[in-house]
Amino acid sequence: MLIALGVFVAGAAFLGWLFLFGPFRAVGDNEIAPPATPTINVDSAEAWRAQRNTLLRAFALEVYGPEPPLIAPKVASRESIPSERAGGVTGVEQWEVDLGAAGRFHLVLVMPPGIGRAPVIVVQNFAGNRAAFPGRPDAIAAPRLYYPWICRHAVLDPILQFAFGPYVAGPPFDLVAERAYALALVYPGDVVPDRKREAHTALAAFAPPETGALSAWAWLHSRTLDVLADDDRIDASRIVVWGQSRNGKAALLAAARDERFAACVALQAGRGGDALTTHRVGESVDAAMQIYGYWFTRRFARYAHEDPPIDQHQLLALIAPRPLLLGRARRDAWADPAGGRAAALGATPVFALFGAQSPQQYTRSGRHGIYRRDWYATLDFLDARLRPGARP
Repeated sequence: MLIALGVFVAGAAFLGWLFLFGPFRAVGDNEIAPPATPTINVDSAEAWRAQRNTLLRAFALEVYGPEPPLIAPKVASRESIPSERAGGVTGVEQWEVDLGAAGRFHLVLVMPPGIGRAPVIVVQNFAGNRAAFPGRPDAIAAPRLYYPWICRHAVLDPILQFAFGPYVAGPPFDLVAERAYALALVYPGDVVPDRKREAHTALAAFAPPETGALSAWAWLHSRTLDVLADDDRIDASRIVVWGQSRNGKAALLAAARDERFAACVALQAGRGGDALTTHRVGESVDAAMQIYGYWFTRRFARYAHEDPPIDQHQLLALIAPRPLLLGRARRDAWADPAGGRAAALGATPVFALFGAQSPQQYTRSGRHGIYRRDWYATLDFLDARLRPGARP
């Protein structure tokens, strides 16, 4: 009896910590960190562009590590998969793409019906392409390399969805098709797995020393764009990079580096994403480096206690003038919504130099994860900003 009571009290105390002081602590919609530093002081779009390469080199040195060298991707095979073998999803194709020394990855393209040249949303997923589809159909390839045990078995899907939302593994295919967007799904672990030992082994095969996994995953976004842009059914001028959490970090870096991406959507990207490194609230640099140090360059660890020479508002500004959507959740203190809002505000002057709209932001109820509300926000944003005649 006493043991059971002790377990109950400990569990209640842990839940209380989670929701009152920990990752699920509520963050007010109006909470914002102090102004971003260094302040961006440029008086023209041309002056900002002149700084572009310098800033990208600084992010490579201080945060993410170098970008891997260009490897021209080659589509090794394509297979159309009928809806009865794709969990009821129509318009599905599976491509195997060869990246030479970086290995191969599977890209699943889902085309909307009756669209000539479709805009496409590129999504790197957490659990593998197969898990993104209802029923985990065998026709969709499983990850090629290591992936987390909780992502491997359908019986565990309810736990994953309870913790991180019903769309953590894959998007709402019906909703995206109704809005006439194609989807390109990629599991980044096919190239660089999300575990320290396997990540280091994979990176050593094709990337310079100090390249972090996030840098490689962002690079993979660009290689995905390479092959999509060669397909006549895709509108290469409207390819969107999308991600949540660590995939949101990779999406922001990909959009900052590669100006071919027409827009970027990053949800709850947190530390090393859209939240200022100098705002030491939520997940700390020290915590991130202890658990996920292989995501970054080792130099990033020093900014747990000292201010970096660059910060994430400058990364967001590198996406200007293209449309940028940043999503947050009210009970996601770990992702530091206040630091993210300050970064977006710090980037706004650069968007204004181009005559573009400021980064768009929204905050929904709930916790860290992917919900239908996030996809409605995504599609409404893209409809407003990428349709013919829309203002960037």
